[in-house]
Amino acid sequence: MKVRARVRGIYATAISKILYDNGVELVDVSEQIAKRLGISQRRGEPADVTVKTDESDPSKLLILGFPESVDIIGDILISNIPDVLVLKPKVGLYAAFKTRIIRKTDRECVVESPIGEALLVDESGCSSGKEVSVTVVKAPVKPSEKLVVSSRVRVVGKYAIVGRGSRVSFSGFIRNKFRITELLSISAQYIRRGYSIRWRSNADEASLESIMNEIPQLIDLLHEVEEKLSKAQPLEIVYTGEHMLFLELTYASKQYLDNVRSNVLPTAPFHHALRAIENSYEGVVDLIDTFAKYINKSNLEKWVREWIAKRLELKKDIRIYHKSLYKKDILLGEGATEDVAASDGGLKLVIKRVIKGKGTYDGFNAPKEPGDIALTHIAEGKWYIVHSYYSSTMSDQKGLYININTPPELLPNGSVTYLDLGVDVVRDGRGCRLIDTEEFRNLLIDGVATENVIARVTEAINEVINNFCY
Repeated sequence: MKVRARVRGIYATAISKILYDNGVELVDVSEQIAKRLGISQRRGEPADVTVKTDESDPSKLLILGFPESVDIIGDILISNIPDVLVLKPKVGLYAAFKTRIIRKTDRECVVESPIGEALLVDESGCSSGKEVSVTVVKAPVKPSEKLVVSSRVRVVGKYAIVGRGSRVSFSGFIRNKFRITELLSISAQYIRRGYSIRWRSNADEASLESIMNEIPQLIDLLHEVEEKLSKAQPLEIVYTGEHMLFLELTYASKQYLDNVRSNVLPTAPFHHALRAIENSYEGVVDLIDTFAKYINKSNLEKWVREWIAKRLELKKDIRIYHKSLYKKDILLGEGATEDVAASDGGLKLVIKRVIKGKGTYDGFNAPKEPGDIALTHIAEGKWYIVHSYYSSTMSDQKGLYININTPPELLPNGSVTYLDLGVDVVRDGRGCRLIDTEEFRNLLIDGVATENVIARVTEAINEVINNFCY
């Protein structure tokens, strides 16, 4: 099966190269990437799948499109890019099913869904027990997030999304005023008949004949879905809509994409990690990319590490971002750089934090007292971080807490970012114990952790036990 894909975002060159080399037809290609890969832009051809950087997290890739095509693209990227984690919402975008209203709160209308409670929008009357046919308008990525559904049932095509109503709207990527006028003209007869049309970005440069042929097909599909909904059992999905797949890119994933990009054009070490920083170091990355054309790769990598180390050395408030797939991301803490070093083996950073509150340390139940010292040891490429807790005089080590996670990214903006993998090792006077494994079991059950990641976690646990538990 031939699949046509559109690629956007900070990983576009590398992802386009991988897909193109695996027989995927790239369409709506940017002029820049078309020149880099020596291919046609193929403007105006609709994509079956869009691959892009996730808007809420630059370390995630979003694959969105027709179900079978998403599966094909996902398989290609997962088999090529190492150490990715895979998140697939259990219900697709624009999926349709019949539901029942559970309750109304001050701000929300809560309904049943195939994956638990959901929030209903576009419903004027929120009466408990009422049955409603709905379409998914927001699919949750994390279990803590709720599905959002709309009582305005709609179906999705290559060029448009069609439902009931009398409205017309446009993707923000359609900016050509002449094309907007043409699409408004096409919409008019359907708006008068009580249909709403949302024009997708594919409609920007596609042939008018293809666009006009699709709308009657989508209206027929809408009628078919409405008929199925009228006869469906509650929570029976009668229309799957579009599928979504998220790939969480780890340290090794970005390193690999750096190497892929370097086969196309000069690429700086840590190119994608630096580009993913909020308020990106884009100018710096472009400059180092230019150097990559003239400087030996190993030397440039060494110099970039030294530059990052120097930036971290000057920071008085290193921020540790603890990301999670099942819980809310948190700022674990802020501390000052105690020690930092750059070598061929990678960056190493020690962060010092002074404990302010009272209580008990998680995992090893030692008393937490104001003035205690926490030293966090972070090493580039390692699948764990070591937190050592001491009394205020550093004379007594209260315990070790070792977090198993994706390799932390040590970035020049003073942040350390990693994804928690739901396994921890603690050491105190009673010895070492493996704790908090439930979340990692969920990663296995939900298919989030690939075989590659499972192997990495196993290796990390063994290394931690050998280094800290004997």
